[in-house]
Amino acid sequence: MTYEQWQSRYLTEESSNYDREFRFKFLSDYLLNPNLAAICRTHNVPYDTALSWKKRDWWHEMAEEILANHKEELLAKQRAILERTYDELGDRLVNGDEQYVPNEGHVRVKVRANHLATIADTTLKANQLLQGKATQISHVTIESLADKLRTITQEATVIDVTPEPLLDDTKG
Repeated sequence: MTYEQWQSRYLTEESSNYDREFRFKFLSDYLLNPNLAAICRTHNVPYDTALSWKKRDWWHEMAEEILANHKEELLAKQRAILERTYDELGDRLVNGDEQYVPNEGHVRVKVRANHLATIADTTLKANQLLQGKATQISHVTIESLADKLRTITQEATVIDVTPEPLLDDTKG
């Protein structure tokens, strides 16, 4: 390795053994699936290396560049992932989850109620967000508001707003 090669590799801001194109692909995949450990396994990058990358200026600059220039591509990939996920969920809701049962092999069993509740809740919230509706309901009564106002007024300190007299410097 010549001095110029060494200098360009280790004395630059990026100072990485991975070229820009590789890191670009790594970061693009990370933006689609922010599971750093999984992305590291996919790209065969040590987890500690990826953690150090996230602290570098180039990481944030490259992420902004990807989001600005490749937003539609990322959104299309996310939509495809969501469509496959919803298709799989629909299949499992209708036909059940596949499980292995000794002496019977792979069989379909009904989806558990707690899983159904989670799916329904998540789907409902996503639907409400898409329609611009609230995703959380908070119950406020007149009495609770009055109690809060009483507490605030009792805790407030008394402020003296009496104007102070002005001094007249013109008289001797």
